Amino acid sequence: MQRFQTIAFYNCENLFDPFNDPAKLDREFTPSGYRKWTLERYENKINKLAMTISKIGEEETNHLPALIGLSEVENGSVLKDLINTPYLKEVNYDFVHYDSYDERGIDVALLYNQDLFHVIHSEPIHPPMLDHGSGRDLTRDVLYVKGELLNKEIHLFVLHLPSQRDEKFNDLKRDAITTKLREKINHIFQDETEPAIMVMGDFNASPDSKSLKRNLLTQKNRWFDSKTNLYNPMELFGMQNKFTNMHGKHKLLFDQMLFSYKFLKVENKPSLYKAEVFNPHFLQEWSRKRKGQPFRTYAGRKYLGGYSDHFPIYSILKL
Repeated sequence: MQRFQTIAFYNCENLFDPFNDPAKLDREFTPSGYRKWTLERYENKINKLAMTISKIGEEETNHLPALIGLSEVENGSVLKDLINTPYLKEVNYDFVHYDSYDERGIDVALLYNQDLFHVIHSEPIHPPMLDHGSGRDLTRDVLYVKGELLNKEIHLFVLHLPSQRDEKFNDLKRDAITTKLREKINHIFQDETEPAIMVMGDFNASPDSKSLKRNLLTQKNRWFDSKTNLYNPMELFGMQNKFTNMHGKHKLLFDQMLFSYKFLKVENKPSLYKAEVFNPHFLQEWSRKRKGQPFRTYAGRKYLGGYSDHFPIYSILKL
């Protein structure tokens, strides 16, 4: 009997607890901050995110995801609250998280079902330090986790690359981070024959961008030019009018999953069965102005009470 498991990624849109941390720029996400981020609003968001995670891949597998990459999470405390919600606490979830030097205090993390996935090794990959003229500019780490999914070894990278703001400098940062990530991936290819490698996250760049095509050597077809390239199924999504987030009226596909050659051979385990954007009606705005967009928590300073400004993405693996 073939076993199917869901791997998901979700940008949580500023999952901060409502308590001020003097070491972080998080005052806006406190009850007295300009966003009026109260415990009630925090708990509403935590439960909405958890409910969403519980639904990803359910139609295909009839159970909750085995692995969930997350971005824009403040700390381990919010992750504990997330996995202890009624929607997730029945699953034996744990998480991998490292506090990064990101100036806003947002990190990436990996949730995993301990009954399905065993962590062998994990580490943060620190971004190269770049000088912005006014001093060093700090951003979040890339998370690397090596483990076994149902006894099959897998290498996972979870990332959230710098935003499109300050375009020229952040282009340089994305270029530097993806170059360093590719070096790590190359080391894995040198050490192993046909390793199972997945890279997932918010790239803050389109699938055809330089940081993906040139640095990470991604391609849109399943027939590899080189076995060290990475397959990006999301590169074809734009032609299908699929998107994960929006800027104004522009549909964007910044959230992506990349796969090494091993996932594409049907006889292999694990192998990639499908990849998709998870955008059910309940995650969408219903107002005429924003209809079909992600139902976000805030629009500027205005509290909307939604889930996130990104739709999750997921893949189904056959094991």
